Amino acid sequence: MHIVTRAFAVLATSAALTLSALPPTQAGTPRATFGDRLGELAQVESAVPLSASPTGAVRKGSVPIETAGGASLALDLPARGATPKKADGRYHLPGRKGASLAVTPTSTGTQVLVGIDSAEAPATYDFGLRGDVSPRPAPDGGVDLVGPDGAVVAQVEAPWAVDAAGRQVPTRYELRGSTIRQVVDHRARGVAYPVVADPKVKFCDLGTAVCVKLSKKETKKVHDAMFVSLGAGVSTLCGLIPAKNPAGVAVKAVCAAAVSAYFYKLRGVFKKAKKAGRCVELKFRIVAVAVVGGKVVKC
Repeated sequence: MHIVTRAFAVLATSAALTLSALPPTQAGTPRATFGDRLGELAQVESAVPLSASPTGAVRKGSVPIETAGGASLALDLPARGATPKKADGRYHLPGRKGASLAVTPTSTGTQVLVGIDSAEAPATYDFGLRGDVSPRPAPDGGVDLVGPDGAVVAQVEAPWAVDAAGRQVPTRYELRGSTIRQVVDHRARGVAYPVVADPKVKFCDLGTAVCVKLSKKETKKVHDAMFVSLGAGVSTLCGLIPAKNPAGVAVKAVCAAAVSAYFYKLRGVFKKAKKAGRCVELKFRIVAVAVVGGKVVKC
């Protein structure tokens, strides 16, 4: 769950991540920790000091978040009362029955990650909201957060989860008063652990754009194609976008035109990312058919 503060006290919230430690590859091999996995995944935001983030210190399982204009919002985690330990700028908290959490202060808000180790871990995770907002179902399966005047002041994107084999794991939100419950049906037959959420394609900027994150391997692949020809670069980049959800379908429809129009600028971004051994995140404006953002991000 990534809560991002914006001007005029507007927030944008992404789905909670479901992550896990890796299973042992062979007998006697130590399995990776949840903390190890956080450093391996491109979608995990880098932590910033609290002084540079709207996030306040995590205490007793609650995250205070300051918004523009002095308004406040508190997010209660599925680890109420737990004492956090800080490492690499993140707050790590134990969850229930093998689940664990990590809260990352970012420059624009807060990212919360939930670790699912095995079938014994819970299938439901409750995120309580405190402040002048109330949750309301959104048409895409996400949740709108509505202020006292009825205006949508925040959004929770539709949830997602995939297992270790890359298969989608059924997940959904349920609203219970002021609590958003994410249900992850990871105990279904055939699910391979760890269960990992895939945020490669998601709506952003309150639904006016779609953000796409590429892995290091994908970034290199697109870079190499872009230095072959415009056509190869466009075909390779647009071919990597999965159309498994409304966001993917939307960006697929505009990808070729948008990438062609901004090709040489984007090629520079991919060149910089490959040289630094990092990844690329792109932002596609759906209405105006444009690439409004291309940046190098941590892998």
